[in-house]
Amino acid sequence: MRLTTLAVPSTWQPYGTLILTPPQAAHSVWWSFDPDGSFVGWYVNLESPVGRWSGGTDHIDQALDILVAPDRSWRWKDEEEFTERTGHPFFWDEAGAAAIRAEGERVIALAEAGAFPFDGTWCDFRPGPGWAATGLPWWWDQPGAGRVSRWSTGPGR
Repeated sequence: MRLTTLAVPSTWQPYGTLILTPPQAAHSVWWSFDPDGSFVGWYVNLESPVGRWSGGTDHIDQALDILVAPDRSWRWKDEEEFTERTGHPFFWDEAGAAAIRAEGERVIALAEAGAFPFDGTWCDFRPGPGWAATGLPWWWDQPGAGRVSRWSTGPGR
């Protein structure tokens, strides 16, 4: 099991992505677009509620994700990694895993019902012609608010 990830600047590829991070939600929803701008589906990232601080936001991934196609069919992603991490002292226990999966099931119900954010809103999103790629500030890799995940109390959490 890989327990560390090195943070390095990079460019998100191959998709263009619009991300909604609802306050206090244990997920974010990503609209994915092909390089030609065509909408290809939603990616639901299950994560601890985002930590917001003066330098930005901190996201703590929960491994299990959901892919939702434009027709709102869906499938779980990374179930093996999620299962492998369950019970590990750096991650979540069985109760935490059940809560993570329940959040996923709640979002899946929204997708199946065609409710926001799976109702077609922002599927035609295009950045304005004057939008330039943003650079990272000098402090991009500094520790954030020092939040503790509600699922984990391991190092770095």
